[in-house]
Amino acid sequence: MTASLIVAIGPQNAYLLKYGLSRANFVFAIAAIYVVIDVALITLGAIGVGTIIAQYPALKLIFACIAVLFFLGFGIASIRKGLKAGKIEKVKVPGAAAYSTAILLSIANPGVLFDTIVIIGGLAGQYEHLIDRIAFSAGAAAASFLWFFALASIAYFCGGWFTDRAWKAVDIIIGVLMLVLAATIVHDAWRLAEQIGLFGTTSV
Repeated sequence: MTASLIVAIGPQNAYLLKYGLSRANFVFAIAAIYVVIDVALITLGAIGVGTIIAQYPALKLIFACIAVLFFLGFGIASIRKGLKAGKIEKVKVPGAAAYSTAILLSIANPGVLFDTIVIIGGLAGQYEHLIDRIAFSAGAAAASFLWFFALASIAYFCGGWFTDRAWKAVDIIIGVLMLVLAATIVHDAWRLAEQIGLFGTTSV
């Protein structure tokens, strides 16, 4: 179950594919970022942080609003890049933007947060003994490591056969995924706003 949650296709994996297919060497650094953040989030879930965060909907709402702005901007920029005429410039040298985006796709992605902290971390937290929690979390971390580095390696190997048209399609797909994620967060943020009575009524 933990492996199926990690390998689910989403903005995280799409972003990793993008740099793997461009044959950028730093794609493996991005994979490492994903793994480290997954391990940290799973650990937080295992010690019960998810339950504590759930008690402060206002904090979650602020975080959600920031995430919406980021994913909207990134999604629109990616779609515009895919629709732009001319050749695609493949990034070879890593920049701060590449790494910061990878981090945000993990910590500002409600799907990732829910899967790691709430579901996987929650499953680990059900074990009474610490050694059992560690063993379960280690298994989930191993699945994360294997998936992200395998995906990065396969994408890097296949990158040489990608045409400019295929590249543009990848950018558009990533952009659409970002906009879908933004819309999902907006929906969740609206429910949070109702929950804390921001509109004058509190949902039951």
